[in-house]
Amino acid sequence: MVKILYGTTSNLLRVNLSDGAVKRERLQEDTLQTYLGGKCLGAKILYEELEPGIDPLGPENKLVFAAGPLTGAPFAGHSRYVVMGKSPLTGGWGESHAAGFFGPELKYAGYDAIVIEGRAEKPVYLWIRDGVAELRDATGLWGLVTGDVQAAIRRAVGDEKTRVASIGPGGENLVKYASIMSDLYCAAGRCGMGTIMGSKRLKAVAVRGPPKVPIADEEAFTGLLKTTAESAMTGWGTGMFEHGTGGDLAGLHYSGRLPTKAFLKGTFDGSEKITGQTLTQTILKDRATCPDCPDFHYRIVETSGRYTTNPMYGGPEYETLASFGSLCLNDDLEAIAKANELCNKYSLDTIATGVTLAFAMECYEKGVITTKDTDGIDLSWGNGDAIIAMIPKIAMREGLGDVLAEGVKRAAETLGGESATWALHVKGAELPMHEPRGKKGVGLTYATSDRGASHLQVYHDDAFESEANAAPEIGIDSSLIPQSRTETGPRKVKLVKISEDLMALYNSLVICRFVFYPAGVPLQTLTGLFKSVTGWDASPMELLRVGERSFNLTRAFNAREGFTREDDALPQRVRAPLPDGALKGEAYPQQVLDEMLDLYYDNRGWDRKRGWPARKKLNELDLGWVADDLSKRGLL
Repeated sequence: MVKILYGTTSNLLRVNLSDGAVKRERLQEDTLQTYLGGKCLGAKILYEELEPGIDPLGPENKLVFAAGPLTGAPFAGHSRYVVMGKSPLTGGWGESHAAGFFGPELKYAGYDAIVIEGRAEKPVYLWIRDGVAELRDATGLWGLVTGDVQAAIRRAVGDEKTRVASIGPGGENLVKYASIMSDLYCAAGRCGMGTIMGSKRLKAVAVRGPPKVPIADEEAFTGLLKTTAESAMTGWGTGMFEHGTGGDLAGLHYSGRLPTKAFLKGTFDGSEKITGQTLTQTILKDRATCPDCPDFHYRIVETSGRYTTNPMYGGPEYETLASFGSLCLNDDLEAIAKANELCNKYSLDTIATGVTLAFAMECYEKGVITTKDTDGIDLSWGNGDAIIAMIPKIAMREGLGDVLAEGVKRAAETLGGESATWALHVKGAELPMHEPRGKKGVGLTYATSDRGASHLQVYHDDAFESEANAAPEIGIDSSLIPQSRTETGPRKVKLVKISEDLMALYNSLVICRFVFYPAGVPLQTLTGLFKSVTGWDASPMELLRVGERSFNLTRAFNAREGFTREDDALPQRVRAPLPDGALKGEAYPQQVLDEMLDLYYDNRGWDRKRGWPARKKLNELDLGWVADDLSKRGLL
């Protein structure tokens, strides 16, 4: 069997913050072949090295930054990295992704992954250049926002092209949904990975190296580059260049699937004021993209009216436009842009922050909190000024911000009353801006996701309305598509399972979902790129198996932490019928979810009663060692 010798550095950097030890370890060829990199490699490391029940904010938790075998190879879609650890937000598997320049630069600097362990006595940052790593004092950086951190580190190392992943005050103050910011507008936002950095007193990771990835077949690789770039622009690419991901907001409103007023509605009267198209026509200053990608979907905005924003922090994409916009009944685009800037400066996840503020607005409307609790801030629906005022309070844990910094699940437990019924989360992670009643496959993924509600672990139902997106080589054939967004039953469940495995594969390679199938570049081209870079002539099904392996690893991780089928749930609100729009009356009843869960567990080879992987499935995926561990703990 061909081993992966190319595409990787075969190096892992282990950093112990408690004693300051920094050492390089070699990744074995069989490990790289079985787990590739990214999510799957990180899942193996954390499952092996973390004991269940540890405090996510204790020194015993570990944080893994990981690239993949395709990261850094110069084709469209190679520029991502993954950050993983035990989540402070959910208490289970934590995982977040970001694009931009940091992931490739990590590889260029000499490492496929970094494992951060322990806790520093005083603030530090990690500096890696050309394979040489050292910890440096960050006492003078503590308290700074991300833009100032990046500038200071670049001055200190004498290189303006150094790539920096850092936290701001949100991470330092252990806001449970703190992000890690790279390039100042690329956020590893979900699950509180920035919170773990803050708990370890790690202010930043800075990387620099020569842009070179070992490629097995340069001629074959070069031959695929033009096709890859062209395909990247045939799917979502053109639309994203014009209006970013926010270009979809208007369509979601008209189809009745735009999360509005904390998911109480599916349409927003002010939607036209906050669309990607409106942003393009008003506050757009420039566009940016990742290395080697033609999409240029990042919005660079500048405002100088009621709110002044700095273009270096980028601009709001769809999730942010909706979470601070329609979800809060706010149609003030400049306020949304300012909220985006503040979250990027303070290192806060815009999804979780927006959902938490919508929750607070509902609490305010229903009298659970008053101006006495908000320090006089009027948290009425649609008040953009209140949103801007509350974000620093959350980051600094001041007043009500201290409660909201815990996320909606814990905030509801603190505030009491009926607030738990409108706390929108799964396993403690706030719902993204996609309406599960209008995307039944997404809803199933929300419920079963290893990291709580996530919109990035499955391709959305819309992608499979057309036979053009059939992929028989991985089991997505005419028996599964086309199918509607609201279809439930065996076909939908099987499609979700395959799509989830595919996304987990992409997150292990590590590549961009916006560029590859079903968005643009076909699977045949992807397997060609993989072979030309790594030297391994793997079939699509062989690669898909890596995605399925990682899914089972993280599910087993959560089983050890006590998660069961009961945690695979949707908030009460999205189980009720939508009251408006094109999908008026559409619901996600518990009975439907229960039926889909039974089918889902059967498709995955998991136990129906507990929702845990069965030994047979683990053995099939070369995870017998995981089955043995679960059995030893009485979980099999």
